[in-house]
Amino acid sequence: MSFLDERKALTREKRLSSLSHFHGNLEALIDETSGEEIKQRIRTFSQIHDDETIYAFDVLSTIEDAAIIVNGSIGCGAIGIAQNDFENFSWYSTNLVERDTILGGDDKLSEAILRAYEEKHPKAIFILGTPVVAINNDDINSVILELEDEIGIPIISIYTDGFKTKTPVTGYDIVTHSILKYLVSKNVDIKEDFINIISYSEDIEDVAVIADIFNELDIKFQILPRFSNVDEIRRASKARASIVLNPEEGEYLAKELEEVFDVPYIETDVPVGFRGTKNFLLKLAAFLNIEDEVVEYIDKAEAELSQVVIKDVLKDKKIFVDVALSRVPAYARLFTNLGGEVVGFSSSFVDLDNRKQLKKLDFLPKTTIAIIGNGQQFEKANELSKNEIDIYFSEKSGSSFATHEGAVVISTKYKVTYGFKGVEVIANAIKKVDEFQEKYRQTSSYRESFKKRSGNWYVKQEVS
Repeated sequence: MSFLDERKALTREKRLSSLSHFHGNLEALIDETSGEEIKQRIRTFSQIHDDETIYAFDVLSTIEDAAIIVNGSIGCGAIGIAQNDFENFSWYSTNLVERDTILGGDDKLSEAILRAYEEKHPKAIFILGTPVVAINNDDINSVILELEDEIGIPIISIYTDGFKTKTPVTGYDIVTHSILKYLVSKNVDIKEDFINIISYSEDIEDVAVIADIFNELDIKFQILPRFSNVDEIRRASKARASIVLNPEEGEYLAKELEEVFDVPYIETDVPVGFRGTKNFLLKLAAFLNIEDEVVEYIDKAEAELSQVVIKDVLKDKKIFVDVALSRVPAYARLFTNLGGEVVGFSSSFVDLDNRKQLKKLDFLPKTTIAIIGNGQQFEKANELSKNEIDIYFSEKSGSSFATHEGAVVISTKYKVTYGFKGVEVIANAIKKVDEFQEKYRQTSSYRESFKKRSGNWYVKQEVS
C-alpha cells in the first residue's frame, strides 16, 4: 500500500523506527539497530536543535514560484529571515497571538492567503504548520476549501507540528507527501526523456556540480523539489527515471514516484569521493545504456585528480566526521585513503533504512566512536576533548565548539563536496590544516567536570 493513502506523512519514528539518541561505538550501534525494530533512547538533557518545521521550510523556500504562509506566532515566522538570500522567495506569517489561540486564527489565515496571492501571484501556496496551530487544532482545511476555487491555484497544508518527532528529516517527508498528493500530475501515459534528480538539503554548489556532469554526458534532467518550480514538480511523474543525491532524505519521493506513478528509481550511492561518484555514475549509465561514455568520463576525471590530490595528505591526522549517515562511509573511506585515521562520526539519526550504511564501515575499527543526535554539540565536545582530534569535518553550521577542543573545523557549507570536483575541493581544504591548527586553539566551551563524565551521561534507555 502506498504511503499516499495516509492523510499525512508518518514520522520517521513510526515509519522507520528512527533513533536519534545514541552515544557509544560502531560495534554497539550496529548491534542496537540490527533487529526488526530499533529500541528508543531518551536524553535527560538536550540542547536546542532543528525540528521538522525548519527542514520543511528550508526546502519549500527554494521553490521559486510558490509562497509560504507560516501559520503560527511571529516567532515561528522568523525562520524565513534566514532564507532571504533566495531572490524569488516569498513568505508570510499569520502572526497568531494569545487571543487567536483561544478563538481561532482562521480569519488571519484567510487574509494571509489572499495577500500572498494578490502580491506575488504564486502558482501554489503552502501553509506551514507550527506548534501553536497543532495544539489549537485550527480547521485549516475549511479555509483551503473556501479559497482554493476563488483564487484558482493549489493551497496545500504542510502538517508540521514541530514536536511530534525528534527526527527533523521528517519535515522533508511531510513536504514530499503533500506535493505528491496535490501537485504531481496523475494518469500520465507518455514518459518524457529526462531524469528527476532529487535533492533536499544540498547547497546549490553541489547541485550545480551534478548538473554539470549530466550536461557533459548529454543527459536531460530536472532538479526537484529543491531549486525547482511548480511546473517542474507537476511533471515529475513524466520522467524517464529518478535518481537521489541523498537516499536518506529523498528515497521517500523516489519510491512513491515508482510505486504510484511508474517512474523507475535508480538506487545509487551518494556521489561523494571518487568511489561514491563512480558508483553513482555507473548505476545511472547502466540504466541509460551509456556505459562507454561514462567510463571514458570517469577515466578522464581520475587522471585529472591524480595530478592534484596528495595521497598521504592526512598522514598522522585524527578525523571526526559529522555528516548525514548516508555520507559517512564515503567520507570515512576518502579520508582513510588520504592517510588519515577516522576515530569517530556523528549523524542526526539512524533508522531501518539507513542503518545499512553502518555495514559499509567495516574498514573502520569496531571501537570507532559513534554519536547519533540532532545537534547536541556538548556530547561531541566530550569526545573531542578525550581523543585529541586534529580535524572536525562537518556539513553543519555552529561547529566553533570543536576549535575550542583543539580541532580544525573543515565545513562543507557553501563548498563543492559532490562529484570528482568535490574530492579536489576537500583535498585542497585539508592542505591548510597545519596552518590553522595552533592559530585557532581556544579555551573550551565546557567545564572540565563535564568532560570527565562518560559521553552517554545524558542518554538513557527508554522504559516501555
